[in-house]
Amino acid sequence: MRYTRTVKQRSHTVIDRINAAQDRVIARKLRRDAGVLVLAARNLRRWMAGDGRSVRPVFLEWDRILRRLTRPEIAAFLISDTPMARRLRQSTPFAGVLSDSERLAIRQAHEKAGA
Repeated sequence: MRYTRTVKQRSHTVIDRINAAQDRVIARKLRRDAGVLVLAARNLRRWMAGDGRSVRPVFLEWDRILRRLTRPEIAAFLISDTPMARRLRQSTPFAGVLSDSERLAIRQAHEKAGA
């Protein structure tokens, strides 16, 4: 028996737009609440520990950002459209900042808009 799974495929462009929209919401939360940065740092430490001695370079980049920049600077980075910000958006340590309903609303808004 063969299973066919119906999954709406999204292009990288749409995924990038959704990620950027999520980061804009995360940046607003980060500006208001230092706990957002604490959560990101905790996620990153856990992920880095899971990598053992071979920590992924993307995690090291995020580690430098979280350690060296201020909250307003990190928020500005999150909403920037630089190649580095777009690349790092794919491995954001800010997992868990947005609720399921926030993520769903952002995704649906982009799908309805034909993003």
